[in-house]
Amino acid sequence: MGTKKNYGVNNQLERIANALEAQAGSVSAAVLDAAFSGSIDGTNTTALFRRWWRLACDLIARNEGEIDRYALLTRWFTLIGEAWGDKIYTLRGPDYRVSNGNTALTPMADLAGKEAAPLCTEVSANEFHWMDEDPMYWYVRFNGISKADGTMDIKAVEGIDDEFDITGNLAPVYTGSIGLWHIRFTDGSYEYHTRATRQGGGMYPYESDVAPDGTHRAMHWEATFGGSLTKDGKLTSGSGYGKGWERNENTTAISRSANNGISDARKMGAYEGLYSDTERCHLLDEWQFRHYNLENSGILEGCTSYNYDYVVSVAEEDVTSVVLTTAQGANIVMGSFLDVGEAARDGKIARGNVIGIESVTIDGTAYTRVTLDVAAPFTTTAESHVCTLPWTPGSTERLPGHKDGSLYNVTNGKTPARIGGIEVIDGAYAIGLDPLWNSDWNADRDPKSIYSVYVVRDATKQGGSISASHTLVGTFTGSNSGWQYPRHFQIRKDDMLMPEGFPGSGSTYLKSAFGFGGGSGVRTPWLFADLGNGANAGLACASGSLAPSSAYWHGRSRLSGSGKTRGEWAA
Repeated sequence: MGTKKNYGVNNQLERIANALEAQAGSVSAAVLDAAFSGSIDGTNTTALFRRWWRLACDLIARNEGEIDRYALLTRWFTLIGEAWGDKIYTLRGPDYRVSNGNTALTPMADLAGKEAAPLCTEVSANEFHWMDEDPMYWYVRFNGISKADGTMDIKAVEGIDDEFDITGNLAPVYTGSIGLWHIRFTDGSYEYHTRATRQGGGMYPYESDVAPDGTHRAMHWEATFGGSLTKDGKLTSGSGYGKGWERNENTTAISRSANNGISDARKMGAYEGLYSDTERCHLLDEWQFRHYNLENSGILEGCTSYNYDYVVSVAEEDVTSVVLTTAQGANIVMGSFLDVGEAARDGKIARGNVIGIESVTIDGTAYTRVTLDVAAPFTTTAESHVCTLPWTPGSTERLPGHKDGSLYNVTNGKTPARIGGIEVIDGAYAIGLDPLWNSDWNADRDPKSIYSVYVVRDATKQGGSISASHTLVGTFTGSNSGWQYPRHFQIRKDDMLMPEGFPGSGSTYLKSAFGFGGGSGVRTPWLFADLGNGANAGLACASGSLAPSSAYWHGRSRLSGSGKTRGEWAA
């Protein structure tokens, strides 16, 4: 454990804690949990957690037990779930079959009258919002390694252990939140979605929160950031920056195929896996329940319109910068990642983050000098290209507190987004291996493309081909090629995001598109879009045109969280 700290908790909690400490070894875990449960009011969850954790560890130490952080986090989420068990959060939206594409969602039940969470930028004030401490939305980050039984070997917890490593070199970084129960249904005019911390009313868990033995997990967790590689080539999910925003030894895991990604993940641990639709479904719901809208395109764009390829304006020797025209320089964003090469995005000269943008005059002409964070000087020629690349993971750490948003502008499509503590839409497609889509394409068929969806619930069975470990769970249809906007996802209990009801648009229904590719064969979903997708992009965006062996500059393998090893909910 890290250094014990005195967190500024309220007087009532101080009295409870002091009383429990005075009783020393006579206090049971049940007494401790009951005392804290009664103090949860939706405004003090973080302070309660930190004090509870200290006392729980002290209690375990007195009994000479070993501290299991996964067991403790599970116990904490169980505790706050029980304390919040009478809350029912419901969103009502139009049934897509009878609506005109309206995307407004109406908060109902215990959400009625509660304002949506704000979308912040780097300069936004860190003002308290009711969602920040609400147990239904509260989260904590940790370093962890996956275990064979679907649990985690948690190495360090943020705010608790001094050893917590945001870079992911100690172990991948995950965002843990409460394992919720939910249900969707329609009444012919409206669609309802309800979430709660306690089972009831026919609700079922998110599939990523079903343990291998078929029971409900009290904690849900997802990779906090997109993939990066440690110095020894392990796929992790940490920030590309350490304290003070210096670059660490990780490299961004771009230009990696799904096949490469799963190999990289298994270097971290035998039970790691790549991203699953079960987690994307949860993330999409997090967006909707935080912001009351069906999707994010046009409301929070993420990094989807930052696709530039320029030729340097002035060639230079032994420099750490490139010279562009003034107009080109105006498009470059501080902190973004650039490639300098002899051809577009080949990286043969240099790659680095932008650490300086300034106006300069050379031979009487005004230019913009863009300085990069690189290990050594480089030389450019008159043919050298300067291209934007996906952002370094962790850039959204500049946002205040636990707020959702994008770095500089939430609608210009230039910087990554953070939603519920998870960084997404960072300029690279997120590559996973669950599900696999098998495309059956025929030029004479109408509809002309059928995707069969196969899931694999055991990360050790993930791979680039459909095997006996995969289960066929359904199909969806699309065009032979190109982008189409779905109106809806099928209502399912397995959380596979299968589109239906084409066509929608970039301003109606889900507001993000599916990319269909001509040809038959196994496809790996490429998720969230990339630098050049613009209006097609969003949380629901996916491309089904690439095989598991495909590797491009706009692809980044992403670790899976609780969905990597899961069972089936039989109830």
